[in-house]
Amino acid sequence: MTIRNIIKLMSFRTRNEVAKYFRVHPRTIERWLKSGLLKGYKLGKGKTALWRIPDEEVEILLKESQSKKIK
Repeated sequence: MTIRNIIKLMSFRTRNEVAKYFRVHPRTIERWLKSGLLKGYKLGKGKTALWRIPDEEVEILLKESQSKKIK
């Protein structure tokens, strides 16, 4: 399987899409990304660079946050 095929199989969300999903401000998502709480890919350099977050990472964060609320 080539890199292109793997990328086609993966689904990504923008910072704003993830913010809507979690009902938080997009800056909160950016803080989570910079702190390592949420994993994503920064496209470009500087303040205006775009983030892409794999759906898989969003699901991982959701499961972790739910397990912390239960315990």
